[in-house]
Amino acid sequence: MRNLFVSLHDVTPAMEDRSRRMTDIIMKRTGSHLTLLVVPDFHSGGSISGFPGFCSWLREMQTAGVEIALHGLTHSGTPGERSPGGRFLTDGEGEFASLGKSAAEEKITRGVNILCDVLGREPEGFTAPAWLYSRGTRDALKCFQFKWVEYRSCLDYGDLGIKRCPVVVYASRTPWKRLCSRIWSVVSPGVAPLFSSVRLGLHVRDLPELQRQVEYSLDVLTGKRKTLTCGEGAAN
Repeated sequence: MRNLFVSLHDVTPAMEDRSRRMTDIIMKRTGSHLTLLVVPDFHSGGSISGFPGFCSWLREMQTAGVEIALHGLTHSGTPGERSPGGRFLTDGEGEFASLGKSAAEEKITRGVNILCDVLGREPEGFTAPAWLYSRGTRDALKCFQFKWVEYRSCLDYGDLGIKRCPVVVYASRTPWKRLCSRIWSVVSPGVAPLFSSVRLGLHVRDLPELQRQVEYSLDVLTGKRKTLTCGEGAAN
């Protein structure tokens, strides 16, 4: 069976309306087989615990079977970031691109605690913003009991092994990136059949400019694949 992992990045109260709309768009195609990547304190604008309506919605999603995972703490990169990934793969959002072990461990711990307080249990998965991991972050992750960690090229299930699968992702920050994403949205579903497992990494910011492209990719990929949460991939 060919699999599809669908995740929604940057789910935060700062973009709550778009988070809810994008989740609705995805769930019409996937049901509850969706992973929401939640940022607990987006851009240090306040913990999600201070937004009761947003937290109630997250709990509703969790009860419905949607997987909720940790997506960094603030999503903001280090000022003056100079790593290649921090410069070229994201617009200052590589939160874990250059952190040492202790700093990364502190951020992850804070994020886990916030989500645990809101949802009543610790998140089982972790994805760093822009899939950028320093060596210190990789070392820090060994101190946690995540069942899976997502990297740009794979899902790592620890002792259960690594599932290598490409990710289809779009960018909407600039007109040039949106143009490239529109082209890629047509090309990528045609490339996907080459792989047994594929990830579709959508972003809340894909709305509204790339909604048509997102829906097209969802329709094509979900029509030919079994949709799973990231956590469900360990057994498939």
